[in-house]
Amino acid sequence: RAARLFQVSLDEIHRRTDRMFAGLMVVQWLAGIVAALWISPRTWIGATSHIHWHVWAAIFLGGTISGFPIFLACKQPGTSLTRHVIAIGQMLTSVLLIHLTGGRIETHFHIFGSLAFLAFYRDWRVLATATVVVAADHLARGFLWPQSVFGVLTVSPWRWIEHSCWVVFEDIFLCISMRQGLRDLLNVANRRARLETVNEEIET
Repeated sequence: RAARLFQVSLDEIHRRTDRMFAGLMVVQWLAGIVAALWISPRTWIGATSHIHWHVWAAIFLGGTISGFPIFLACKQPGTSLTRHVIAIGQMLTSVLLIHLTGGRIETHFHIFGSLAFLAFYRDWRVLATATVVVAADHLARGFLWPQSVFGVLTVSPWRWIEHSCWVVFEDIFLCISMRQGLRDLLNVANRRARLETVNEEIET
């Protein structure tokens, strides 16, 4: 009985967090468009001007990144697939925002904030998925296009490891916190199960 109560409570946490991320991703998508319009709305070639491709990336790429996680959060809330797709989408949103701002170090804090939000799931595997996405992005763009992720034209080939280590550093503390949260949730389930057993015995 305690195990069932624990699972029900955990499923409700997953569903509630899915709904939170659905709203958050809409806000982030709109924020990315605003950032693109504010930083570099147009590009000039001689006397002619065109809408900067960053704006189109924020609209269409940002919408693609956010669209599928939002769809799953609405149609299949609480599933493991939804959690991992949201983790991937959230990290790719961070990647896009970092690119749109020219690799500013301040925007990298969006990654750490996203990890803290993903910890609401109380599932270490979600954090692992997010960490792999961030590390892979920093590795690939660090070699191919370092300015878009680090804000400089040339960087050390090992800089992506430094950034990944900071992400893992936060993951460790978040996992400790999640473990304590799961332990508390299980204790509540055990107390509730014992109370229900006592009530049933009294009624009998």
